[in-house]
Amino acid sequence: MSESEGTGVSPNIELENKTVIEKIRYNGFNSQNLKAKIYCLAALLLSGFSLYTGFFGLLESWKHRMIHLSLILLLVFMGEVAFNGSKGKKIANKLIAYMMLLLLFSVAIYAVIDYQNIILRMGRPNMLDKVFGTFLAIVVIVASKKRLGWAVTLLGCLFIFYALFGNFFPGNLYHRGMSYTRFIDFLFNQTIGILGVPIKVAAEYVIMFIIFGAFLTKSGAGQFFIELAFALTGRMWGGPAKTAVVASALMATINGSGVGNAVATGSITIPLMKKVGYKPHFAAAVEAAASNGGMITPPIMASVAFLIAEFTKTPYSKIMLYGLIPALLYFSAVILMVHFEAKRLNLKPMETEDIPDVWQVIKKGWYYLLPIIALAFLLIKGYSPMLAASIGIVMMVFLSYFRKDTRMGVWEILAAMEEGASNTIVVSVACAVAGIVVGVITGTGLGIKFSSMILSVAGNSMLIVLVLTMISSIVLGMGMTAAAVYVIVSALTVPALLDMGIMEMPAHFFVYYYGISSAITPPVALAAYGAAGIAGADQNRTAFTACRLAIVTFIVPFAFVYNPALLAIGTLPKIIFSVITALIGIFSLSAGFSRWLLSRLAKWQQILLIIGGIGLITHLLWINIIGVAILLSIIVMQLMERKRINTAL
Repeated sequence: MSESEGTGVSPNIELENKTVIEKIRYNGFNSQNLKAKIYCLAALLLSGFSLYTGFFGLLESWKHRMIHLSLILLLVFMGEVAFNGSKGKKIANKLIAYMMLLLLFSVAIYAVIDYQNIILRMGRPNMLDKVFGTFLAIVVIVASKKRLGWAVTLLGCLFIFYALFGNFFPGNLYHRGMSYTRFIDFLFNQTIGILGVPIKVAAEYVIMFIIFGAFLTKSGAGQFFIELAFALTGRMWGGPAKTAVVASALMATINGSGVGNAVATGSITIPLMKKVGYKPHFAAAVEAAASNGGMITPPIMASVAFLIAEFTKTPYSKIMLYGLIPALLYFSAVILMVHFEAKRLNLKPMETEDIPDVWQVIKKGWYYLLPIIALAFLLIKGYSPMLAASIGIVMMVFLSYFRKDTRMGVWEILAAMEEGASNTIVVSVACAVAGIVVGVITGTGLGIKFSSMILSVAGNSMLIVLVLTMISSIVLGMGMTAAAVYVIVSALTVPALLDMGIMEMPAHFFVYYYGISSAITPPVALAAYGAAGIAGADQNRTAFTACRLAIVTFIVPFAFVYNPALLAIGTLPKIIFSVITALIGIFSLSAGFSRWLLSRLAKWQQILLIIGGIGLITHLLWINIIGVAILLSIIVMQLMERKRINTAL
């Protein structure tokens, strides 16, 4: 954003790269090569297929998932040859992409021709099933390398190796090894492996909400949300930093991605934070921490809400409810730390002329909130997520005609459909690889063995089990997408938590929260590193600062395991009391970690506030009372000190 724009708060935000549709619209049909046009057509087919099934119902499970995955894989490799093949790419990479397309087409043709027999052969795959099942696994693994990098790809390969050669593994990891026939049966013929629950969720739910988000983005909702965040927070201490927090929470309703939020909003908020006096690493850390919070924010929760609902057989509306309180605590902590940091550095509110009027912003784009409200209402009323998202998309197109400059014509609709399909690629590829992992875990009994290992180390200590599960989730989550990390860590670690008597919902939320915290946890802190790049800050310093700002995500999961009221589970009085004490605890923790309350804290005061804050988040009444007493005592001390100084002056 250039300073010459005047206010610096009303830029034309470019949230995504231009789509092929938009390039054709503005540069002419011949401006794009044939490969790009095929890519665009595949994206439109995928979105069109998803919208059709959203309104008129799903196809049979295996068929529906295979169509979705085939189109996703087509987009991966057509994208390789259309957009990356001519600039600096080696011939070998281009040949690999064409080979994968050839394998993919052969699998798709085989699936169409022999679909009924493939299903009937569940448990007894023939030679052709083995051949084309192997082709599909290869294409998925190569697509993973292209779009997700080595972390997820190597994990998928490791689990394939473990499935086939488990007899070479020592101790509890030993199993006699799956025959190749059984392996392909799991991965290809049945809906357990590649076409299992993860790809089901991606094909039925995730893509619909990503398309919904693309329609919001193309209609100008991203611009509206960021301007609204500036209008709401600009007059506060540390306004730009609080804008980053609020904007990331709002943008989470669109993309649900930590790295995506950091890039989309960070390019605007980070320069403003630096301009008003925040150090580069702190500005980047605020954006990274806020963006990480987007992954736990209902309704999308980085698409994992749908996975949790599917695995636990719980209505999606309840998953949204369970996620509300932890998200509230998380963003409260980040905003409070930003506030205390602004006070400590004496970073005053923004200039009035740089802040848009909140009512003018709302008047200009209030209708952007209606599809989101309608979406939440339909989900709470029990409508299917696919139908709810489809209705929301139609509403978005209709409402865009309220103002001339936001109207979505044919070009805008097609661009949104293409962008929605493109944005689904990473999630769906991750879900396909996660399906391989889950299939192997199911087929070999690894989940039970992994849980047994955790329990044998921890003995009967729930706390040690939770700590070991936390460490496992963070390590397994490094460099992985939210959906993939949840599927894998839940399959491996949730059984151990359930064996300890922990309730099902807190157990699933526990592993998910720690899995996604890897986005800000060194050494593979993708959200922090992305924000650091924008800020020109040291990556690891940014990551460690982001961890401090997001401290709640490391503490609250333990709290809601011991006190499920923080997930809105239990009686209303207990939930209200738990939320109040937790919010007071968050206030105390934020002050302690910022080393500022009413004024600078002494070291011993800082330590006491942190201890008291942790105590307030627990479910133990007497510890809550001690925590409140500590906070009030330090407030009184600082007030007395302030009075003494004023008297002396």
